Amino acid sequence: MTTVSDTQINTIKRLIAVKAAQKSLYSFMKLLLPDEIEPDNPDLSEYKDTAHGRLLCDIVEKVESGKMKRVAVAIPPQHGKTWHLSTYGLAWIIGRNPRAKLIIATYNETRATELGEEFRKIVNSPAYQQCFPQAVLETGSQSKTSMTTTRGGKIFFVGIGGTITGRGAHYFFIDDPMKGDEDAQSDLFREKLWSWFFSVAYSRGGNRTAIVIIHTRWSQDDLIGRLCDEDHPERNKRFAGLKEDWQYLNIPGVIYDAPLAKSLGLTLKVQTDPKIVAAFGTKPVTALWEEEKSLAHYVPWRMAEPRTFSALVMGNPSAIDGDFFHREWIVPYEIEELPPRAELEVYGASDHAVSTKQGRDYTVLGCVGVDRYDNIWILPDLVWDRMQTDRTVEEILHNMRTNDPAYWWMESELISKSFGPFLQKRMEEERVYVPIDAVTPAKDKALRARSIQGRMQMKKVRFPRTAPWFEDAKSQLLKFPAGANDDFVDWLAHIGMGLMKQYKPSQSGDKSATNNAPTGSIGWLLNQSKIESERRKLTAKRAAGW
Repeated sequence: MTTVSDTQINTIKRLIAVKAAQKSLYSFMKLLLPDEIEPDNPDLSEYKDTAHGRLLCDIVEKVESGKMKRVAVAIPPQHGKTWHLSTYGLAWIIGRNPRAKLIIATYNETRATELGEEFRKIVNSPAYQQCFPQAVLETGSQSKTSMTTTRGGKIFFVGIGGTITGRGAHYFFIDDPMKGDEDAQSDLFREKLWSWFFSVAYSRGGNRTAIVIIHTRWSQDDLIGRLCDEDHPERNKRFAGLKEDWQYLNIPGVIYDAPLAKSLGLTLKVQTDPKIVAAFGTKPVTALWEEEKSLAHYVPWRMAEPRTFSALVMGNPSAIDGDFFHREWIVPYEIEELPPRAELEVYGASDHAVSTKQGRDYTVLGCVGVDRYDNIWILPDLVWDRMQTDRTVEEILHNMRTNDPAYWWMESELISKSFGPFLQKRMEEERVYVPIDAVTPAKDKALRARSIQGRMQMKKVRFPRTAPWFEDAKSQLLKFPAGANDDFVDWLAHIGMGLMKQYKPSQSGDKSATNNAPTGSIGWLLNQSKIESERRKLTAKRAAGW
Protein backbone atom coordinates (compact mmCIF):
# COMPACT_ATOMS: atom_id res chain seq x y z
CA MET A 1 0.00 0.00 0.00
CA THR A 2 1.41 3.36 -1.05
CA THR A 3 1.49 6.03 1.64
CA VAL A 4 1.48 9.78 1.01
CA SER A 5 4.24 11.69 2.75
CA ASP A 6 3.77 14.98 4.59
CA THR A 7 5.84 16.64 1.87
CA GLN A 8 3.48 15.40 -0.83
CA ILE A 9 0.48 16.52 1.17
CA ASN A 10 1.98 19.99 1.57
CA THR A 11 2.75 20.12 -2.16
CA ILE A 12 -0.88 19.34 -3.00
CA LYS A 13 -2.10 21.86 -0.44
CA ARG A 14 0.23 24.48 -1.89
CA LEU A 15 -1.08 23.95 -5.41
CA ILE A 16 -4.59 24.43 -4.09
CA ALA A 17 -3.46 27.55 -2.19
CA VAL A 18 -1.84 28.95 -5.36
CA LYS A 19 -5.09 28.51 -7.29
CA ALA A 20 -6.96 30.28 -4.48
CA ALA A 21 -4.37 33.09 -4.36
CA GLN A 22 -4.86 33.80 -8.06
CA LYS A 23 -8.54 34.50 -7.41
CA SER A 24 -8.55 36.00 -3.92
CA LEU A 25 -6.37 38.73 -2.40
CA TYR A 26 -7.05 37.32 1.06
CA SER A 27 -5.71 33.90 -0.01
CA PHE A 28 -2.81 35.59 -1.82
CA MET A 29 -1.71 37.45 1.30
CA LYS A 30 -1.94 34.28 3.41
CA LEU A 31 0.30 32.46 0.94
CA LEU A 32 2.81 35.30 0.48
CA LEU A 33 3.21 35.79 4.24
CA PRO A 34 4.25 32.28 5.37
CA ASP A 35 4.63 31.14 8.93
CA GLU A 36 8.14 31.77 10.27
CA ILE A 37 8.46 28.35 11.93
CA GLU A 38 6.85 26.23 9.17
CA PRO A 39 7.19 28.29 5.98
CA ASP A 40 6.38 25.31 3.75
CA ASN A 41 3.06 24.60 5.43
CA PRO A 42 0.36 26.49 3.44
CA ASP A 43 -2.11 26.00 6.28
CA LEU A 44 -0.08 28.39 8.44
CA SER A 45 0.56 32.06 7.81
CA GLU A 46 1.84 35.23 9.46
CA TYR A 47 -1.09 37.09 7.92
CA LYS A 48 -3.62 37.94 10.63
CA ASP A 49 -7.21 37.23 9.71
CA THR A 50 -9.19 40.32 10.74
CA ALA A 51 -12.58 41.78 9.90
CA HIS A 52 -11.10 44.98 8.50
CA GLY A 53 -8.47 43.01 6.55
CA ARG A 54 -11.15 41.00 4.79
CA LEU A 55 -13.04 44.20 4.05
CA LEU A 56 -9.93 45.81 2.51
CA CYS A 57 -9.34 42.67 0.45
CA ASP A 58 -12.92 42.84 -0.79
CA ILE A 59 -12.46 46.48 -1.82
CA VAL A 60 -9.31 45.71 -3.82
CA GLU A 61 -10.99 42.76 -5.53
CA LYS A 62 -13.99 44.89 -6.54
CA VAL A 63 -11.70 47.64 -7.83
CA GLU A 64 -9.70 45.13 -9.89
CA SER A 65 -12.89 43.65 -11.36
CA GLY A 66 -14.31 47.06 -12.24
CA LYS A 67 -17.21 46.88 -9.76
CA MET A 68 -15.87 49.91 -7.88
CA LYS A 69 -14.42 52.99 -9.62
CA ARG A 70 -14.16 55.79 -7.06
CA VAL A 71 -13.42 54.58 -3.55
CA ALA A 72 -12.33 56.44 -0.41
CA VAL A 73 -11.51 54.60 2.80
CA ALA A 74 -10.74 56.07 6.22
CA ILE A 75 -9.09 53.70 8.69
CA PRO A 76 -7.00 54.13 11.86
CA PRO A 77 -3.19 53.95 11.79
CA GLN A 78 -1.41 50.58 11.82
CA HIS A 79 -4.37 48.58 10.50
CA GLY A 80 -2.69 47.25 7.36
CA LYS A 81 -3.98 49.70 4.80
CA THR A 82 -0.64 49.94 2.97
CA TRP A 83 -0.18 46.16 2.86
CA HIS A 84 -3.65 45.60 1.45
CA LEU A 85 -3.52 48.36 -1.14
CA SER A 86 -0.11 49.73 -1.99
CA THR A 87 2.09 46.63 -1.83
CA TYR A 88 0.39 43.20 -1.71
CA GLY A 89 -2.88 44.47 -3.16
CA LEU A 90 -1.04 46.22 -5.97
CA ALA A 91 1.09 43.13 -6.65
CA TRP A 92 -2.06 41.00 -6.83
CA ILE A 93 -3.67 43.39 -9.33
CA ILE A 94 -0.61 43.46 -11.62
CA GLY A 95 -0.39 39.67 -11.35
CA ARG A 96 -3.92 39.33 -12.70
CA ASN A 97 -3.40 42.17 -15.19
CA PRO A 98 0.29 42.17 -16.24
CA ARG A 99 -0.43 44.77 -18.95
CA ALA A 100 -2.06 47.23 -16.54
CA LYS A 101 -0.74 50.70 -15.77
CA LEU A 102 -0.75 51.64 -12.09
CA ILE A 103 0.24 54.78 -10.21
CA ILE A 104 0.62 54.88 -6.44
CA ALA A 105 1.00 58.24 -4.69
CA THR A 106 1.94 58.87 -1.09
CA TYR A 107 2.99 61.84 1.05
CA ASN A 108 6.59 62.21 -0.22
CA GLU A 109 9.23 60.71 -2.50
CA THR A 110 11.03 58.93 0.34
CA ARG A 111 7.89 57.05 1.29
CA ALA A 112 7.17 56.34 -2.39
CA THR A 113 10.63 54.77 -2.72
CA GLU A 114 10.00 52.57 0.34
CA LEU A 115 6.72 51.32 -1.11
CA GLY A 116 8.35 50.67 -4.48
CA GLU A 117 11.15 48.68 -2.87
CA GLU A 118 8.66 46.51 -0.96
CA PHE A 119 6.58 45.97 -4.11
CA ARG A 120 9.64 44.88 -6.11
CA LYS A 121 10.59 42.33 -3.42
CA ILE A 122 7.10 40.84 -3.47
CA VAL A 123 6.92 40.49 -7.27
CA ASN A 124 10.41 39.00 -7.49
CA SER A 125 9.74 36.41 -4.77
CA PRO A 126 9.46 32.69 -5.75
CA ALA A 127 6.02 32.43 -4.12
CA TYR A 128 4.72 35.31 -6.22
CA GLN A 129 6.16 33.88 -9.44
CA GLN A 130 4.49 30.57 -8.65
CA CYS A 131 1.14 32.40 -8.46
CA PHE A 132 1.63 34.77 -11.39
CA PRO A 133 4.40 33.53 -13.73
CA GLN A 134 3.39 36.00 -16.46
CA ALA A 135 3.92 39.06 -14.23
CA VAL A 136 7.69 39.47 -14.52
CA LEU A 137 9.51 42.77 -14.09
CA GLU A 138 11.95 43.92 -16.77
CA THR A 139 15.52 43.40 -15.58
CA GLY A 140 17.09 46.40 -17.27
CA SER A 141 16.24 48.84 -14.49
CA GLN A 142 16.55 48.57 -10.74
CA SER A 143 14.49 51.68 -10.07
CA LYS A 144 12.40 51.50 -6.95
CA THR A 145 9.78 53.97 -8.21
CA SER A 146 9.35 53.08 -11.89
CA MET A 147 8.92 49.50 -13.13
CA THR A 148 7.75 47.75 -16.29
CA THR A 149 6.54 44.18 -16.75
CA THR A 150 7.64 42.03 -19.66
CA ARG A 151 4.01 42.18 -20.86
CA GLY A 152 4.03 45.99 -21.06
CA GLY A 153 2.51 46.85 -17.71
CA LYS A 154 3.84 49.94 -15.91
CA ILE A 155 3.97 50.72 -12.20
CA PHE A 156 4.94 54.14 -10.83
CA PHE A 157 5.39 55.26 -7.24
CA VAL A 158 5.32 59.02 -6.71
CA GLY A 159 5.29 61.51 -3.85
CA ILE A 160 2.46 64.03 -3.54
CA GLY A 161 3.46 67.09 -5.51
CA GLY A 162 5.64 65.06 -7.85
CA THR A 163 5.05 65.03 -11.58
CA ILE A 164 3.76 62.07 -13.60
CA THR A 165 3.68 63.76 -17.00
CA GLY A 166 2.91 61.41 -19.86
CA ARG A 167 1.92 58.52 -17.60
CA GLY A 168 -1.62 57.22 -17.82
CA ALA A 169 -3.24 54.89 -15.32
CA HIS A 170 -5.81 52.11 -15.24
CA TYR A 171 -5.57 52.17 -11.44
CA PHE A 172 -4.59 55.17 -9.34
CA PHE A 173 -4.04 54.58 -5.62
CA ILE A 174 -3.43 57.41 -3.15
CA ASP A 175 -2.13 56.11 0.17
CA ASP A 176 -1.68 58.60 3.05
CA PRO A 177 -1.35 61.88 1.11
CA MET A 178 -0.70 63.75 4.38
CA LYS A 179 2.31 62.85 6.49
CA GLY A 180 0.85 64.11 9.76
CA ASP A 181 -0.88 66.82 11.74
CA GLU A 182 1.44 69.58 10.52
CA ASP A 183 0.40 69.00 6.89
CA ALA A 184 -3.25 68.62 7.86
CA GLN A 185 -3.37 71.94 9.73
CA SER A 186 -1.63 73.86 6.93
CA ASP A 187 -4.07 75.76 4.71
CA LEU A 188 -1.38 76.05 2.07
CA PHE A 189 -0.63 72.31 2.03
CA ARG A 190 -4.31 71.36 1.77
CA GLU A 191 -4.79 73.72 -1.17
CA LYS A 192 -1.70 72.32 -2.90
CA LEU A 193 -2.93 68.76 -2.35
CA TRP A 194 -6.35 69.61 -3.78
CA SER A 195 -4.81 71.26 -6.83
CA TRP A 196 -2.39 68.35 -7.30
CA PHE A 197 -5.21 65.80 -7.11
CA PHE A 198 -7.07 67.25 -10.07
CA SER A 199 -4.30 68.80 -12.20
CA VAL A 200 -1.84 65.91 -11.81
CA ALA A 201 -3.54 62.78 -10.44
CA TYR A 202 -7.10 62.95 -11.79
CA SER A 203 -5.88 64.12 -15.18
CA ARG A 204 -3.90 60.86 -15.64
CA GLY A 205 -7.07 58.79 -15.85
CA GLY A 206 -10.21 58.43 -17.88
CA ASN A 207 -13.67 56.89 -17.70
CA ARG A 208 -12.31 53.42 -16.96
CA THR A 209 -9.66 54.48 -14.44
CA ALA A 210 -10.24 53.28 -10.89
CA ILE A 211 -9.19 55.76 -8.18
CA VAL A 212 -8.74 54.59 -4.61
CA ILE A 213 -7.93 56.96 -1.76
CA ILE A 214 -7.14 55.51 1.63
CA HIS A 215 -5.81 57.43 4.59
CA THR A 216 -6.16 58.14 8.24
CA ARG A 217 -8.32 61.21 8.74
CA TRP A 218 -6.42 64.22 10.08
CA SER A 219 -8.61 67.17 9.21
CA GLN A 220 -12.17 67.77 8.11
CA ASP A 221 -10.61 69.47 5.11
CA ASP A 222 -8.36 66.58 4.06
CA LEU A 223 -8.72 64.89 0.67
CA ILE A 224 -11.49 62.52 1.75
CA GLY A 225 -13.26 65.40 3.49
CA ARG A 226 -13.40 67.52 0.37
CA LEU A 227 -14.37 64.70 -1.94
CA CYS A 228 -17.02 62.77 -0.08
CA ASP A 229 -17.57 63.68 3.59
CA GLU A 230 -21.14 64.90 4.15
CA ASP A 231 -20.02 66.86 7.23
CA HIS A 232 -17.69 69.09 5.23
CA PRO A 233 -19.05 72.67 5.42
CA GLU A 234 -18.44 73.23 1.72
CA ARG A 235 -20.18 69.99 0.70
CA ASN A 236 -23.37 71.56 -0.60
CA LYS A 237 -21.71 74.69 -1.97
CA ARG A 238 -18.54 73.88 -3.81
CA PHE A 239 -18.40 70.11 -4.11
CA ALA A 240 -22.07 69.36 -4.79
CA GLY A 241 -22.41 66.10 -6.67
CA LEU A 242 -18.92 64.77 -5.96
CA LYS A 243 -20.05 62.53 -3.11
CA GLU A 244 -22.45 60.72 -5.42
CA ASP A 245 -19.47 59.66 -7.55
CA TRP A 246 -17.56 58.21 -4.60
CA GLN A 247 -18.12 55.24 -2.33
CA TYR A 248 -16.90 56.31 1.08
CA LEU A 249 -16.20 53.81 3.87
CA ASN A 250 -15.19 55.01 7.32
CA ILE A 251 -13.82 52.08 9.35
CA PRO A 252 -13.47 53.37 12.94
CA GLY A 253 -11.20 51.78 15.50
CA VAL A 254 -13.97 51.81 18.11
CA ILE A 255 -17.44 50.71 17.02
CA TYR A 256 -20.81 51.60 18.54
CA ASP A 257 -22.89 51.05 15.41
CA ALA A 258 -24.67 47.68 15.53
CA PRO A 259 -25.17 47.24 11.74
CA LEU A 260 -21.50 48.04 11.09
CA ALA A 261 -20.38 45.62 13.80
CA LYS A 262 -22.61 42.90 12.36
CA SER A 263 -21.31 43.46 8.84
CA LEU A 264 -17.75 43.01 10.14
CA GLY A 265 -18.64 39.93 12.19
CA LEU A 266 -18.04 41.73 15.48
CA THR A 267 -20.16 41.71 18.63
CA LEU A 268 -20.97 44.82 20.65
CA LYS A 269 -20.56 44.28 24.39
CA VAL A 270 -21.54 46.25 27.47
CA GLN A 271 -18.30 47.15 29.24
CA THR A 272 -17.81 46.91 33.00
CA ASP A 273 -14.24 48.16 33.33
CA PRO A 274 -14.58 51.64 34.96
CA LYS A 275 -11.79 53.10 32.84
CA ILE A 276 -13.37 51.94 29.59
CA VAL A 277 -16.80 53.15 30.70
CA ALA A 278 -15.31 56.56 31.59
CA ALA A 279 -13.76 56.86 28.14
CA PHE A 280 -16.46 55.38 25.92
CA GLY A 281 -19.70 55.56 27.90
CA THR A 282 -22.20 52.87 28.79
CA LYS A 283 -23.45 51.98 25.30
CA PRO A 284 -22.44 48.56 23.92
CA VAL A 285 -19.08 48.99 22.20
CA THR A 286 -16.23 46.97 20.73
CA ALA A 287 -12.80 47.57 19.25
CA LEU A 288 -12.30 46.94 15.54
CA TRP A 289 -9.15 44.91 16.24
CA GLU A 290 -9.35 43.81 19.86
CA GLU A 291 -6.29 41.55 19.63
CA GLU A 292 -3.93 44.40 18.70
CA LYS A 293 -5.80 47.65 19.39
CA SER A 294 -8.13 46.95 22.30
CA LEU A 295 -10.50 49.36 24.00
CA ALA A 296 -8.11 49.45 26.96
CA HIS A 297 -5.33 50.48 24.58
CA TYR A 298 -7.39 53.42 23.36
CA VAL A 299 -8.51 54.71 26.81
CA PRO A 300 -5.45 56.94 27.53
CA TRP A 301 -5.55 58.40 24.01
CA ARG A 302 -9.28 59.11 24.17
CA MET A 303 -8.96 60.83 27.56
CA ALA A 304 -5.73 62.77 26.96
CA GLU A 305 -6.09 63.89 23.34
CA PRO A 306 -9.74 63.73 22.20
CA ARG A 307 -9.18 65.75 19.00
CA THR A 308 -6.60 63.43 17.46
CA PHE A 309 -8.43 60.35 18.76
CA SER A 310 -11.65 61.50 17.11
CA ALA A 311 -9.83 62.17 13.83
CA LEU A 312 -7.34 59.32 13.55
CA VAL A 313 -9.20 56.49 15.28
CA MET A 314 -12.84 57.36 14.67
CA GLY A 315 -12.49 58.98 11.25
CA ASN A 316 -14.28 62.06 12.57
CA PRO A 317 -11.88 65.04 12.59
CA SER A 318 -13.64 66.96 15.34
CA ALA A 319 -14.05 66.06 18.95
CA ILE A 320 -17.75 66.04 19.90
CA ASP A 321 -17.22 68.20 22.97
CA GLY A 322 -14.58 70.38 21.37
CA ASP A 323 -10.87 70.31 21.99
CA PHE A 324 -9.41 73.82 21.81
CA PHE A 325 -12.78 75.44 22.63
CA HIS A 326 -15.15 73.34 24.74
CA ARG A 327 -18.89 73.24 24.22
CA GLU A 328 -19.66 74.50 27.73
CA TRP A 329 -17.58 77.63 27.09
CA ILE A 330 -19.96 78.83 24.37
CA VAL A 331 -22.49 81.03 26.18
CA PRO A 332 -25.53 82.11 24.11
CA TYR A 333 -27.68 85.11 24.98
CA GLU A 334 -31.15 86.30 23.99
CA ILE A 335 -31.40 89.70 22.32
CA GLU A 336 -33.32 91.16 25.25
CA GLU A 337 -30.36 90.27 27.51
CA LEU A 338 -27.95 92.50 25.59
CA PRO A 339 -26.98 95.47 27.82
CA PRO A 340 -27.91 98.98 26.63
CA ARG A 341 -25.43 100.60 24.27
CA ALA A 342 -24.52 103.20 26.91
CA GLU A 343 -23.22 100.42 29.18
CA LEU A 344 -20.91 98.91 26.56
CA GLU A 345 -17.53 99.90 25.20
CA VAL A 346 -17.72 98.79 21.57
CA TYR A 347 -14.83 97.52 19.45
CA GLY A 348 -14.79 96.20 15.90
CA ALA A 349 -12.57 93.86 13.90
CA SER A 350 -12.37 92.20 10.53
CA ASP A 351 -10.68 89.07 9.23
CA HIS A 352 -10.21 89.23 5.49
CA ALA A 353 -9.96 86.49 2.87
CA VAL A 354 -7.75 88.30 0.39
CA SER A 355 -4.86 85.96 -0.45
CA THR A 356 -4.77 83.09 -2.93
CA LYS A 357 -4.45 80.44 -0.25
CA GLN A 358 -7.58 81.82 1.41
CA GLY A 359 -9.60 81.66 -1.79
CA ARG A 360 -12.22 79.42 -0.21
CA ASP A 361 -12.47 81.39 3.03
CA TYR A 362 -15.01 83.97 4.08
CA THR A 363 -14.48 87.50 5.32
CA VAL A 364 -15.81 88.08 8.84
CA LEU A 365 -16.39 91.55 10.25
CA GLY A 366 -18.37 92.94 13.12
CA CYS A 367 -18.37 94.45 16.57
CA VAL A 368 -18.43 93.39 20.18
CA GLY A 369 -19.50 95.25 23.30
CA VAL A 370 -17.53 94.94 26.54
CA ASP A 371 -19.58 95.51 29.69
CA ARG A 372 -18.42 96.70 33.11
CA TYR A 373 -17.71 93.10 34.17
CA ASP A 374 -15.48 92.44 31.14
CA ASN A 375 -18.07 90.23 29.47
CA ILE A 376 -17.73 90.34 25.69
CA TRP A 377 -21.07 90.52 23.86
CA ILE A 378 -20.75 89.68 20.16
CA LEU A 379 -23.24 91.94 18.42
CA PRO A 380 -25.71 90.10 16.16
CA ASP A 381 -25.15 92.21 13.02
CA LEU A 382 -21.81 90.50 12.33
CA VAL A 383 -21.21 89.95 8.59
CA TRP A 384 -19.78 86.58 7.48
CA ASP A 385 -19.63 86.04 3.74
CA ARG A 386 -17.43 85.82 0.66
CA MET A 387 -16.93 89.40 -0.43
CA GLN A 388 -14.99 91.47 -2.91
CA THR A 389 -12.94 94.38 -1.58
CA ASP A 390 -15.50 97.08 -2.37
CA ARG A 391 -18.30 95.31 -0.53
CA THR A 392 -16.01 94.57 2.42
CA VAL A 393 -15.19 98.26 2.76
CA GLU A 394 -18.86 99.27 2.63
CA GLU A 395 -19.81 96.66 5.22
CA ILE A 396 -17.06 97.96 7.54
CA LEU A 397 -18.31 101.53 7.08
CA HIS A 398 -21.87 100.43 7.83
CA ASN A 399 -20.72 98.68 11.01
CA MET A 400 -18.75 101.73 12.08
CA ARG A 401 -21.73 104.04 11.58
CA THR A 402 -24.15 101.69 13.31
CA ASN A 403 -22.04 100.63 16.29
CA ASP A 404 -19.55 103.51 16.70
CA PRO A 405 -16.62 101.35 17.89
CA ALA A 406 -13.76 102.88 19.89
CA TYR A 407 -11.26 101.00 17.68
CA TRP A 408 -11.36 98.81 14.61
CA TRP A 409 -8.78 96.03 14.59
CA MET A 410 -7.42 94.36 11.48
CA GLU A 411 -4.25 92.64 10.45
CA SER A 412 -1.33 95.07 10.24
CA GLU A 413 -0.33 93.85 6.79
CA LEU A 414 -3.70 94.87 5.36
CA ILE A 415 -3.45 98.44 6.67
CA SER A 416 -0.27 99.11 4.72
CA LYS A 417 -1.40 97.41 1.51
CA SER A 418 -3.97 98.53 -1.05
CA PHE A 419 -6.96 97.65 1.13
CA GLY A 420 -5.96 100.07 3.90
CA PRO A 421 -5.65 103.21 1.74
CA PHE A 422 -8.92 102.37 -0.03
CA LEU A 423 -10.74 102.01 3.29
CA GLN A 424 -9.23 105.24 4.62
CA LYS A 425 -10.31 107.10 1.46
CA ARG A 426 -13.90 105.89 1.83
CA MET A 427 -13.90 106.76 5.55
CA GLU A 428 -12.87 110.34 4.71
CA GLU A 429 -15.52 110.58 2.00
CA GLU A 430 -18.23 109.33 4.38
CA ARG A 431 -16.85 111.26 7.38
CA VAL A 432 -16.55 108.12 9.46
CA TYR A 433 -13.78 108.60 12.00
CA VAL A 434 -12.88 105.41 13.83
CA PRO A 435 -9.24 104.64 14.70
CA ILE A 436 -7.88 101.66 12.73
CA ASP A 437 -5.57 99.74 15.03
CA ALA A 438 -3.20 97.01 13.83
CA VAL A 439 -3.01 93.50 15.22
CA THR A 440 -0.20 91.16 14.22
CA PRO A 441 -1.46 87.57 14.44
CA ALA A 442 0.89 84.65 14.84
CA LYS A 443 1.24 82.37 11.82
CA ASP A 444 0.20 79.37 13.88
CA LYS A 445 -3.58 79.56 14.09
CA ALA A 446 -3.78 77.75 17.43
CA LEU A 447 -1.27 80.18 18.97
CA ARG A 448 -3.27 83.05 17.48
CA ALA A 449 -6.49 81.81 19.07
CA ARG A 450 -4.91 81.70 22.54
CA SER A 451 -5.76 85.41 22.76
CA ILE A 452 -9.44 84.56 23.18
CA GLN A 453 -9.26 81.03 24.59
CA GLY A 454 -8.83 82.19 28.22
CA ARG A 455 -11.84 84.50 28.06
CA MET A 456 -13.89 81.72 26.49
CA GLN A 457 -12.84 79.32 29.24
CA MET A 458 -14.04 81.82 31.87
CA LYS A 459 -17.34 82.08 29.93
CA LYS A 460 -16.78 85.77 29.33
CA VAL A 461 -17.78 85.67 25.63
CA ARG A 462 -21.51 85.82 24.80
CA PHE A 463 -23.02 84.78 21.46
CA PRO A 464 -26.43 85.93 20.15
CA ARG A 465 -28.50 82.74 20.04
CA THR A 466 -30.84 83.91 17.26
CA ALA A 467 -28.14 85.26 14.93
CA PRO A 468 -28.22 83.36 11.60
CA TRP A 469 -24.49 82.64 11.87
CA PHE A 470 -24.50 81.32 15.48
CA GLU A 471 -24.71 77.59 14.70
CA ASP A 472 -21.95 77.85 12.09
CA ALA A 473 -19.78 79.76 14.54
CA LYS A 474 -20.37 77.17 17.26
CA SER A 475 -19.53 74.32 14.88
CA GLN A 476 -16.31 76.01 13.77
CA LEU A 477 -15.22 76.68 17.36
CA LEU A 478 -15.79 73.06 18.39
CA LYS A 479 -13.89 71.70 15.38
CA PHE A 480 -10.96 74.08 15.70
CA PRO A 481 -8.13 73.53 14.82
CA ALA A 482 -9.05 70.41 12.79
CA GLY A 483 -11.99 71.97 10.94
CA ALA A 484 -12.02 72.86 7.27
CA ASN A 485 -12.41 76.58 7.97
CA ASP A 486 -11.35 78.89 10.76
CA ASP A 487 -12.38 82.35 9.54
CA PHE A 488 -14.74 83.03 12.45
CA VAL A 489 -12.10 81.86 14.95
CA ASP A 490 -9.56 84.18 13.31
CA TRP A 491 -11.96 87.10 13.65
CA LEU A 492 -12.57 86.28 17.31
CA ALA A 493 -8.80 86.05 17.82
CA HIS A 494 -8.46 89.60 16.43
CA ILE A 495 -10.91 90.73 19.11
CA GLY A 496 -8.88 88.92 21.75
CA MET A 497 -5.59 90.41 20.58
CA GLY A 498 -7.10 93.88 20.41
CA LEU A 499 -8.50 93.67 23.93
CA MET A 500 -5.14 92.48 25.22
CA LYS A 501 -3.68 95.72 23.88
CA GLN A 502 -6.42 97.82 25.47
CA TYR A 503 -6.52 96.16 28.87
CA LYS A 504 -2.98 95.09 29.63
CA PRO A 505 -2.33 93.12 32.83
CA SER A 506 -1.00 95.00 35.83
CA GLN A 507 2.79 95.36 35.58
CA SER A 508 3.17 95.45 39.35
CA GLY A 509 2.28 91.80 39.75
CA ASP A 510 -0.63 92.70 42.07
CA LYS A 511 -3.08 89.96 41.21
CA SER A 512 -5.76 91.55 43.33
CA ALA A 513 -6.52 93.83 40.41
CA THR A 514 -7.21 91.10 37.92
CA ASN A 515 -10.56 90.07 36.52
CA ASN A 516 -10.48 87.01 38.76
CA ALA A 517 -11.06 89.05 41.91
CA PRO A 518 -14.35 88.19 43.67
CA THR A 519 -17.19 90.55 42.83
CA GLY A 520 -17.42 93.33 45.42
CA SER A 521 -13.89 92.82 46.77
CA ILE A 522 -11.25 95.57 46.94
CA GLY A 523 -9.47 93.98 43.98
CA TRP A 524 -12.66 94.00 41.99
CA LEU A 525 -13.31 97.67 42.83
CA LEU A 526 -9.77 98.62 41.80
CA ASN A 527 -10.21 96.75 38.54
CA GLN A 528 -13.51 98.46 37.76
CA SER A 529 -11.94 101.83 38.53
CA LYS A 530 -9.13 101.05 36.10
CA ILE A 531 -11.58 100.01 33.38
CA GLU A 532 -13.65 103.16 33.91
CA SER A 533 -10.52 105.32 33.70
CA GLU A 534 -9.56 103.68 30.39
CA ARG A 535 -13.08 104.22 29.12
CA ARG A 536 -13.00 107.94 29.96
CA LYS A 537 -9.67 108.32 28.17
CA LEU A 538 -11.05 106.65 25.05
CA THR A 539 -14.19 108.80 25.13
CA ALA A 540 -12.10 111.96 25.41
CA LYS A 541 -9.91 110.94 22.49
CA ARG A 542 -12.92 110.21 20.31
CA ALA A 543 -14.56 113.50 21.23
CA ALA A 544 -11.38 115.25 20.10
CA GLY A 545 -11.64 113.55 16.72
CA TRP A 546 -8.60 111.33 17.29
